[in-house]
Amino acid sequence: MTPVPRAPAASQGPAAWPPVGGLASVEHLYVHVPFCANKCPYCDFNSHAGRDREIGAYVDALLAEASRRATGLAPRTIFVGGGTPTHPDAATLDRMLGGILACLDTSRLDEVTVEANPGTFTPEKIRALTRHRVDRVSLGVQSFDDRRLKVLGRIHDSKDAVRSVAMLRDGGVARISLDLILATPGQTLGEQQRDVARAIALEPEHVSTYVLTFEEGTAYTRMLREGRLPRPSDDRDLAHLDAACTQLADAGYHRYEVSNHARPGAACRHNLGYWRNREWLGLGAGAHSHVAGRRWKNHDDPAGYAAAIARDGAAEAWSEMPDAASGVLESLMMGLRLLDEGVDLDGLSARHGLDVRALHGDALARHVDAGRLALDGARVRCTPAGLRVLNAVLVDFVP
Repeated sequence: MTPVPRAPAASQGPAAWPPVGGLASVEHLYVHVPFCANKCPYCDFNSHAGRDREIGAYVDALLAEASRRATGLAPRTIFVGGGTPTHPDAATLDRMLGGILACLDTSRLDEVTVEANPGTFTPEKIRALTRHRVDRVSLGVQSFDDRRLKVLGRIHDSKDAVRSVAMLRDGGVARISLDLILATPGQTLGEQQRDVARAIALEPEHVSTYVLTFEEGTAYTRMLREGRLPRPSDDRDLAHLDAACTQLADAGYHRYEVSNHARPGAACRHNLGYWRNREWLGLGAGAHSHVAGRRWKNHDDPAGYAAAIARDGAAEAWSEMPDAASGVLESLMMGLRLLDEGVDLDGLSARHGLDVRALHGDALARHVDAGRLALDGARVRCTPAGLRVLNAVLVDFVP
């Protein structure tokens, strides 16, 4: 998972590299691999199907960007997302991971995650993962119902998912996370409960549950507007989400973030960096970065990204230097997603040099009085009532 900062009206252009202050404060590295076997109808991520001929040149560009921008970086976590990072062949996967690690100082690295889809594994690919320190795989199962998988446009079946988990375990991957999509079109609560039960039976360390959303530009949104899919219902979505959270809690999974549940000690350390609004470097097409106070995004198109790297050594589509008030707002909006941790208002004020209570006191007081937020000293957290209307709570902080 990579957060998507607000795009500014105009680009400031690529900045000098390395940034002022260096890379010492950057603890997280994100790498984007945008290639897939097919484009799912609900997906609005920067992913591309039918362009496998571009993979070799793309990896060349990715390694060139890593050499320029990540040399000497000492991340605590790496997250390789997509697309489907396990879609390329084993030799390409090996070259990409090895080339990126060769640029880094790995002395403090303690988590390397790769996203994957069931049915994309071979023993050679798993050996490439573990050889390059991948200790966590996030598997896009989405459902264990074969009919539901067809509705979602997935090309794997439930047996592929079960087989992939077994292959990863046998191959020595220490931590597995399973993604499930909730409240899909036509899905009954009982069908979803069977999905969650089958996920639990595989004993993953982590489960991510996402209520299906209809994003602009996706096939699902077009079908919704044409009346070919049932309209979503907030009440139905909440019922499905509540049921999944209860089921996972009963099985020993702690809900530490709105959509994420983990066994003790198995929370995703990389994504915690986003929710805490820390600094990270992003490599690859469409990747976002937050380094030394500056935010930027690379070009989305894989070929356009590769051409820009070859031409300029950088592929920034836009960049900005957010002011302190914007930093406070983003920290609040991300941090309130963390159920236990929430946001330390004093720490946030000190970090950005602004009085957060003065800046957002009215919204804080309004939601505390309504029982949607809880204030314990300087720490504010979302309550169970607030979680049910979290988007409305967060929007209320926007000026």
